Amino acid sequence: MSTFAQLSYGEKRFETQTRLARRAIENKNFSRLHQLLRWNVLIDLSIIKVLRNSGSKTPGMDGKTRKDYVTDRQKMELREKVKGILRHYTSSPVRRIYIPKPHKPHEKRPLGIPNIADRAAQDVVRSILEPIYESKQHPHSYGFRLFRCAHHAIERIRWLIGQQKYEWIVEMDIKGFFDAVNHDVLINILSKHIHDKKLLKVIRHMLEAGLVYDGEFHETSLGVPQGGIVSPLLGNIYLTELDNFISGLYECHNQWRRSKAPIPCFIIRYADDAVILCKSKEDAETLKEMITLFLRESLQLELSAEKTLISQVDKGFDFLGFNIRRWRRQNMRKVLVKPSRKAIQKFKQTLSRDSKMLLSLPGIEVIKGLNAKIRGFAEYFRRGNSKEVFRYVDHYLWWLVLHRLTQRTGKSRSYVAKTHLFRYNMDTNHPQYRKYISRNFGFKDENNDGVHMLDRLQYYKIEYPNKCSQKHPYVKEDREQLVSNRKLNELIRMHQKRFLHRLFGRDNWFSFRTDVVKRQRAVVQGVRRN
Repeated sequence: MSTFAQLSYGEKRFETQTRLARRAIENKNFSRLHQLLRWNVLIDLSIIKVLRNSGSKTPGMDGKTRKDYVTDRQKMELREKVKGILRHYTSSPVRRIYIPKPHKPHEKRPLGIPNIADRAAQDVVRSILEPIYESKQHPHSYGFRLFRCAHHAIERIRWLIGQQKYEWIVEMDIKGFFDAVNHDVLINILSKHIHDKKLLKVIRHMLEAGLVYDGEFHETSLGVPQGGIVSPLLGNIYLTELDNFISGLYECHNQWRRSKAPIPCFIIRYADDAVILCKSKEDAETLKEMITLFLRESLQLELSAEKTLISQVDKGFDFLGFNIRRWRRQNMRKVLVKPSRKAIQKFKQTLSRDSKMLLSLPGIEVIKGLNAKIRGFAEYFRRGNSKEVFRYVDHYLWWLVLHRLTQRTGKSRSYVAKTHLFRYNMDTNHPQYRKYISRNFGFKDENNDGVHMLDRLQYYKIEYPNKCSQKHPYVKEDREQLVSNRKLNELIRMHQKRFLHRLFGRDNWFSFRTDVVKRQRAVVQGVRRN
C-alpha cells in the first residue's frame, strides 16, 4: 500500500493542495483539474465543513438545512448531488434576501443563500483554486486569506508612513464591487493559468445560476453572490489585476528601476477596500486618474467619486475601523492608530441597545451579553493606540449601566451604588482582574458565592501586531512554521496573564521559556541558547 493511501482525508487533501501550490510557484499551467472535482475526498471534506458551519441552519431554495442530512444515507445522497452539480454544471439559483447593515437599520445589503449541495460544490472548487492563486496574489492583499488579518494591513500602513515617509493617501472605494464583477473578464483572468475548460465551465455556471427574490427569478449576468463560499476568493483573484497594475509602477521593481520610476507608491488591500500611499498630492491625483481608467477599461468597474478620497496623513484617514494619522510635535513624529469615531459611535449604539435588556432580563445574563460585546471590541482594537479610547468607553458604559439600573430598580443612584457596585477581587469570571482595587457594576450569583461583573476595556493589554509573514500556507514547511508561530503567540498571550503564573510553577515556566527560545531562536534572560 502506498504512503498516500495510508493518509487521512485531511492529509490527502493537503498533500494534493501542496502539489498544486508548487506547480503554481513554478509558473506552470493547469489543464486536468476537472479530475479533482469528482474526487470523493474533496467532496466529503467539503460536505463536513458546510454541515458544521452555523450557516447550514439557513435553508436555500430547496428549503433544506443540515437537519435534513443527518444519517449516512442522507449524506451519501448529498454526495451524489454535489457530484451531479460538478459533472453536469447544474447549479441552482440562490435565494436572495436583504439584511440590515450593522447600526444602519434603514440601509440593507443583499445576501445570497445557496442550497447546501451548491455550497459544498463551491467549497470543492475553492479548495482547488485557493492553493493555486495563493501563489499569484499580491503580498499585501490581506482579506480572506489564510494566516492574514486586518491588523497586518494596518501594520503595513503604519510602517510605510512611519519609516518610509509616505505622506499622501488615495482611499479607494469601488462602486458595488461584488455586484459589478464581469463574468467574461473573470473567466479570462482565470484562463491565464487554468486551461481546464471543464473547471472554467463549472465556475461560469455557478456565477450565472441566477437568483430568486420574492418568488421571481432574476438572471445574474454580473457579480458574484455575496454569501457564496467561493465568492471572496474570486473577488481577490479579480482585484489582483489592480494590485499588479499598481505594484508594477514601483513596488515590484529592484532598487535601480525604482529610482527611475515616476511615481513611488504602494498598495494595501483588504478585499474590496484599498489604500494607496504615495509621496505628494500631485502623485495621488495622477494615481487616482490612472486607477479610474484602468478599472474602467480592464476590469469594467467604476470608482465611487464621492467616497474615493485623497488625504494627507497628518489629517488622518479611516481604514478597516481604525483612524490612522501622523502626529507631529517639533521634531517628533509618530503614527497613531486608534479606533475611528465611526467605530466608537457604532459600539456605543450597541451598548445602549443591549443595556436596555437590564430592564426586563436577569441581570447576570445581560452582564454576560455586554461582556461578550466588550471582549469583541477590545480584541480587535487593542492592536493600536487605544488606551485613551478604552478609558472613554469605560466611562460612558459606567454611567449608562448606572442609568439603566436606576430605571430597573426605581431607586436612587446611591442605592444602586450600594447594591450593585463591587470590587474586582469578588469577580468570579475574571481572576486576572482581582489585583485591581477599582469597582464596577455586577450581580451576585444565586448562592452569593461571587459576583458576575462588567469587563473594563482599559484592563485589556495593548499589543502591536507583527508584520505579516510571506510564507505560503500550502507549502508544508511554511505552513508548519505559520502554525507554530500562531500557537506560540497564543501561549505567550496566555502566560502573560498574571494569575496563571502561580498555577504553572517555576519548573514549568522555565520549560515554557526554553520552548520560546527554540522556536524563535531568541535569547531570554536566564536561558542559554545552544
